[in-house]
Amino acid sequence: MNLASFKEISDKAYNAFQRFPITLLWTILGSIYCIYFIGKDGGDFFETHLNVFMTLVIGVSWLIAIQFLIEQFPNPKKWQWTKMVLLGLLFLFYWQLPTLVGHNDDPTYYVRFMLYFIAGHLGILFAPFIKSWNKNAHWNYIKSVGFSIGRSALFSGVLYLGLVLALLALESLFDIKISGKRYGQLFVFCLGTVNTWIYLSDFPKQILLQTTIYFHKALEVFVKYILIPLVLLYLIILYAYSLKILIQWELPQGWVSYLVTALAILGFAVQHIIDPIQKTLKSWSINTFHPWFYILLLPMVVLLFVAIFRRIDDYGFTENRYFVLLLAFWILGVTLYLLFSKGKRLKVLSISLFILALLSSFGFWGTFSISEKSQINQFKKVYLEVMKSDKLANQAQYRQLTSIIDYLADRKLVSKLDPIIGFSTHSIRLDTIENSKITYHHNTPQILLDHMDIKIDPDINFNYNDLYYNLYDGNTNSHSYPISGFDYFAELNFSDSGDNDIMEIGELWVKFDEKNTRLLLLDPKKKDTLLVIPIENKLRKLAKHGYNLNNAKKEELTITSSAEGIYAKVVLTQLGFYMDRDSISLHNGEIFLFLKQQ
Repeated sequence: MNLASFKEISDKAYNAFQRFPITLLWTILGSIYCIYFIGKDGGDFFETHLNVFMTLVIGVSWLIAIQFLIEQFPNPKKWQWTKMVLLGLLFLFYWQLPTLVGHNDDPTYYVRFMLYFIAGHLGILFAPFIKSWNKNAHWNYIKSVGFSIGRSALFSGVLYLGLVLALLALESLFDIKISGKRYGQLFVFCLGTVNTWIYLSDFPKQILLQTTIYFHKALEVFVKYILIPLVLLYLIILYAYSLKILIQWELPQGWVSYLVTALAILGFAVQHIIDPIQKTLKSWSINTFHPWFYILLLPMVVLLFVAIFRRIDDYGFTENRYFVLLLAFWILGVTLYLLFSKGKRLKVLSISLFILALLSSFGFWGTFSISEKSQINQFKKVYLEVMKSDKLANQAQYRQLTSIIDYLADRKLVSKLDPIIGFSTHSIRLDTIENSKITYHHNTPQILLDHMDIKIDPDINFNYNDLYYNLYDGNTNSHSYPISGFDYFAELNFSDSGDNDIMEIGELWVKFDEKNTRLLLLDPKKKDTLLVIPIENKLRKLAKHGYNLNNAKKEELTITSSAEGIYAKVVLTQLGFYMDRDSISLHNGEIFLFLKQQ
C-alpha cells in the first residue's frame, strides 16, 4: 500500500478548495468565529452564540448540495447566483431566530433547525441527479458519500485525540497549565475545518460517469447476515404483535409507530445497497428482497396508521405525532412506488423526504400551526367536560390539561387559552419578560389550573402506577421556622429503598414506618412507641393541589402531634409519592422535625 505524499495531500486540498470555495470559507471562518468566542466565553458559548452556531451548521450541507446541483449543468458558472440566494436564505434563518436562545426557549426553533439540517443532508444525496438518472452512478455516489464520511471522521478524530494527548502530556510533564477551553477549540477546528476539508477532497467530479460497480464481498456479507436478518427480526416481532392485537382485540400502542418506521427505513437502506446487483448476485435473500419485503411491509403500514391515528384521536396533534403521520404517508407512498413503478429511481426517496421536511417547517399546513390549533382544541374539549363535572377532573383529564398547558407554555402560547377560560392569563402573572423574551413560570400548569379551580375528583379510583405527586421546590425554602419552645430540631430523609435507619433525637429514636406511612418516636430502652405522627392523611389532603404540590401553603405542609410529655411538629419539605384510592406509597421524602420533651 502506497502512502500518500505531502504533494498529493496538498493537491487534493487545493482542488477541494477550488471546487468548494464558498463552502470551505464558510467552515473556516465559522470555525475561527467559534474558536474565538469559546476562548472568550467558555462554557457560555452555546448560550450566547447558539443562533450563529445553528446557522453555520445548517449552511455546510446546503452549500455542498448546491455545488453538486450546479455541476450537472453544461455551464455551471451561469448558476453561481444560486449560492448567493442560498446565503440570503441562511441569513433569513438566522434573522428569524430569537435574540437569545437558551435551554428554556421555544422548541419551535430547534425543530425547524433539525428539519433544515436533515433537508440539507438529503439534498446532498440527490443533488447530482436532478437532470439525469443512472442507477449505477447513483450507487457509486452514495458509496463515495459513505466512504468520505467515514474517512473524514476517522482522520479528524485521530488528529483530535492526538492533539489532546499532546496537551495532556505538556500539562503532566512540564507543569504547563492549559485551559479547558483549548480542548473545545481543538474540537471545533478538527470537526469544522479538518473534517469538512477531508470530506470534500474525496468526491470525484464526473459523478454521472462512475458506472462500474465494485460490490465487495464484505458488503455482501454485511447485507446478507446483518441487515436482512435484522429486517426479518423486526417483521417477526411486528407480525407477532399484530397477532396479539387480533387475539385480544385491542388497539395498538403508540410505541409501535417507531418500530414500523425503523423497519421501513432499514428496508429502504437495504434496497439502496443491493439495487444495482439484486438480480445478478447469486443470493436468494438479496434476489427476493424486492418485492417480498414491500409486500410484507404493507400490513405493517396499516398498523402504523392505526397506532398514530389512535394517539391523534385521543390527544391531538403534536410535532412528534405530525411527523410520525407524515412519515407514515411517505412510507406508504415509497412502498407503492417501489412495488409498481417500472423505473424505481431511488432518488425519489430522498427528493420526496426533502420536500416534506421543507414544507412541514412553515405555513398553515406545517407542523407548528397544526399542532398548536390541535392542542388548543383538545384543551377546549377537555375543559368543557370538566366544567360539566363541577370542575372535578378525573386522572386522565387532569393529566391531559397539564400536558397541554406545558406544551403551550414551552411555545409561549398560553395566552391562546384566554378565550376558552374566560380571563387573561397575563393577569395572574404566569409569564415575565427577561431579555426581551417571554418566560413562563416553571409551575405554570398548576398555577393556571388552581386559578380555574380545577381539582382532581377524590372519589375516582385512580391508577396507582400513573398518579405520582411531588413537592420538590416548595414554599418551605422561603420560610423561616421559630425554634423557641422546642428542645431539638432534626432534618430527616427517608425513601422506599428500605434504607431508613433509626435516628436519635434527644432522648428518643425516630423511625419511618414505610408500610403505614407514618413517623414513630420510640423509647430506646423499652423499644415502645411513644408517639405516632401520621403522614398518610396529610398527603391525601395535599393531593387536592394536583400532581405538583409546590403551591401548598406552609400550614398545609405542617403536622403536629402530642402524647404524654412529648410534643412534635413536622414540616414536609420534599415529597414524592404514588397514591390510589386505597393506599399511598412514599417514594422519597425530606422533613423538618421539631421536638419538645417535658
